[in-house]
Amino acid sequence: MPTVQFLIYISVFCIGTWGLIVGGLEQFAKEIFLGMIAPLIVGIISILVLSEKNKKNPGNVTNVLIQSFAGKMIFYALYFIYIFTFYTFNPLPFVISFVSYFVTLHICEALFLRSIFN
Repeated sequence: MPTVQFLIYISVFCIGTWGLIVGGLEQFAKEIFLGMIAPLIVGIISILVLSEKNKKNPGNVTNVLIQSFAGKMIFYALYFIYIFTFYTFNPLPFVISFVSYFVTLHICEALFLRSIFN
């Protein structure tokens, strides 16, 4: 599957599930969106970088994965600090949304990596 098509699928999936969830939980729309958007953007960037590095030098993908993991953890820590410092909202829907999208998008990223290596 081409990279752009895969990114469109995961973007539509995330925005679609956010819309469906918010349809029933309108009071938590902001929290759920903030829990979805960071993993989505980071996932898109990660897939684009991994795809590009795999085309140039497939042997270098492991190093990119390690650097990507470290960068993601730093970004997510700063994101959580920023969100909990400057926004006033219910943290439970945010954390549930974040964890759900984080895990789902990492599974999608792993499946994408498997597909580009096959």
